[in-house]
Amino acid sequence: MRTERRPTSTPPPREAPELVIVRLRRSGRHLVWPAIFFIALCGGTGYLWGRLDPPWLNTAMPIVAAGLMVVLSLLPLIFWLNRVTVITSRRLIVTRGFLVRERTEFVLARASDAVLRRKPLQLLTGSGDVIVHAGSEGTMLLRDVPRAKLVHRAIADLIERGPGA
Repeated sequence: MRTERRPTSTPPPREAPELVIVRLRRSGRHLVWPAIFFIALCGGTGYLWGRLDPPWLNTAMPIVAAGLMVVLSLLPLIFWLNRVTVITSRRLIVTRGFLVRERTEFVLARASDAVLRRKPLQLLTGSGDVIVHAGSEGTMLLRDVPRAKLVHRAIADLIERGPGA
């Protein structure tokens, strides 16, 4: 006859692993003007190259166009790529910087509520600012996130569930 042994103590409950919910950048509408400048500079340079009277202007024009391209199109793209927001099941993490990385973390267990603020242009594009309050601990502002209603709802659900969920 075989007897079953039952454990005398129950093991402690395991915490659920931290899951990455979403990775975000600012709204893509910040890249509209750089894209327009890029197309206009390429078209204007191609049209005018070889048509200017002094020969030195034909030589200088692509150099000036390349400089303007870097300043008006490439730098805004780099700055847009620079900032990443990660929403996990426990934290909000904002990282920015290339040479010196700056990382800001906000624990959702300390948060009390989340507020969605939308300006007129943000209403048209579906983006918005999500503000997460933690009372005396401070606030975290997620600027111009795409699909702001969905992000706000997800953060509010994560705050409501609490740290154990």
